Amino acid sequence: MGVQMWSWGTGSELWHPQEMNNYRRAMQKMAEDILSLRKHASMLEAENRVLRSQLAQGEGDEEQDDTNKAQNSPTPPVSMKQKLLLSELDLKKLRDKVQHLQNELIRKNDREKELLLLHQARQPQAALLQRCQDKLKKMKALEETVRHQEKVIEKMERVLEDKLRDRKEPLLNRLQGKPTTAFPVLSASGLPPGSMGENLPVDVYSVLLAENSRLRAELEKNSHQSAPIILQQQALPVDPRELGAGGDLAERPQETDGPGHSKGTEALPAQDLLASTSDKFNLLAKLERAQSRILSLESQLEDSARRWGREKQDLATRLQEQEYGFGHPSNPVITDLPVSDLSGQAPWGAGSGAGSCHPRPRIPGP
Repeated sequence: MGVQMWSWGTGSELWHPQEMNNYRRAMQKMAEDILSLRKHASMLEAENRVLRSQLAQGEGDEEQDDTNKAQNSPTPPVSMKQKLLLSELDLKKLRDKVQHLQNELIRKNDREKELLLLHQARQPQAALLQRCQDKLKKMKALEETVRHQEKVIEKMERVLEDKLRDRKEPLLNRLQGKPTTAFPVLSASGLPPGSMGENLPVDVYSVLLAENSRLRAELEKNSHQSAPIILQQQALPVDPRELGAGGDLAERPQETDGPGHSKGTEALPAQDLLASTSDKFNLLAKLERAQSRILSLESQLEDSARRWGREKQDLATRLQEQEYGFGHPSNPVITDLPVSDLSGQAPWGAGSGAGSCHPRPRIPGP
């Protein structure tokens, strides 16, 4: 019976428990064969003893018969001796076989001990390999999550760009009649210079007032002045024939047509009109401030989303470095970067006129 050789490779070729059970069953079978052979050998020895006793008892009779048979036949009988020799040869073969099986059993036991020791030594390596595979799976899941979050952030940026573009386009479409001219500088009377002979629509004046109030608010934020700036109220377009030589209703001279009567009372309806339109302009200014607040909140949301994405990516990178044992980089990643205008356009109403001299304030992040 030859010894079966086993090849050893990587950790994936470890002994399986089923193979160990097969070895145990084989060794148990060999032990049973050894016991059966020993019983058979003992039976043969007993039979040999019986045969020897019978041979010893029959030797006397054979000696007596030898003389008689020697006279009758020249060849002595050797059948019993041949049987004894054959049985002794068989017994010797059986003993050699038992010895070989015992040696094989000893070798198998030693091999089993070596396999058990090797299995115990490979268990920590298998556990380490499993942990590395789990970390690799987690890293792949994190990479997939980061890619998904980047797609979500890009989609949010596109949505914010579309919203900002949709909010700016209606205001720019109102001024398509004069696309190349900036907002005119307003005089003290609320009318732009050079417009004495033409009547502009009311919505243009509302846009002018809203832009003027917004620019003044930005100027106040930039200069950090404590004193409030009084917004300049503007009136609706009035017929130039009602204006005096100075171009202002407040500076129109009062002409008297008799005692106790003054033509200055004709300006009272215009003053009531100014008072009613000033309230309307104040509401429009509040609406403009609310819209600017909405735009600032959207910019803050966009800035927060971008910063959150960068921080998430930085944390994932640090986690991977810690898992693989890399050192932390000496130069930290700058995550709080200023967010530029998504549409790439200047604020509406800004141009070469009065509103272009003030920079747009930067909206801080949350």
